[in-house]
Amino acid sequence: MSENFIVGQFLKGGPMMWPLLICSLISLGVAIDRLLSYLRLPSEEEAEAQLTEVESVLQNGGEAAAVEHFKQNKGVLNFVFAALLKRYDSLVLENRTDLEDMRQELVTVTEEAGIEYLGRLLNALGTIGVLAPLMGLLGTIVGMISAFDAIAQAGAGDPAAVANGISQALITTASGLIVAIPTIVFHRYLSARADKAFKDIELYCHAFANTLVVRFGAQREE
Repeated sequence: MSENFIVGQFLKGGPMMWPLLICSLISLGVAIDRLLSYLRLPSEEEAEAQLTEVESVLQNGGEAAAVEHFKQNKGVLNFVFAALLKRYDSLVLENRTDLEDMRQELVTVTEEAGIEYLGRLLNALGTIGVLAPLMGLLGTIVGMISAFDAIAQAGAGDPAAVANGISQALITTASGLIVAIPTIVFHRYLSARADKAFKDIELYCHAFANTLVVRFGAQREE
């Protein structure tokens, strides 16, 4: 009975209920994906082990071996390390000679790559949080137009004639808020989790960047 009631209310809400349903499913999917991603973040021991492994691969096999290593592994550290190595290669090709300038360039890449990986899809949550109330408002306006049309055709003395339009207006307003409120909460929470996760891995990313700078300095002296 409750399922029939929910379906009935959904259908009464009119055409704007379908975009709201799609937005709610996207929001839920993104939230679950990000939560699972943050749960898989490496611990301090795992991050240290990954850094040591990458530095060993780079030392023994060179940049080509490191690139192949990144292709075979996943995770935020591999993503950031790969971005650092790619930028490092670009700086070498540009014939950069200032080691401190190179270090600053790599620090910038660390922040950009870390935020890109950890904040992936969060913009979608922010967009849905803004759009959902607006779609609900649009549904409200459509419902009120329907109600006024009914009044024009049947007269103001027949409440049943305008009930469907008013019902549609209220349902879409409520639905827009029901989608938007938890979406905004998830967006704020996951954004905070992403910032904290980046701070947790930042040290290891900077350590790898420093390894690349030292490697460049050593190669230049040879």
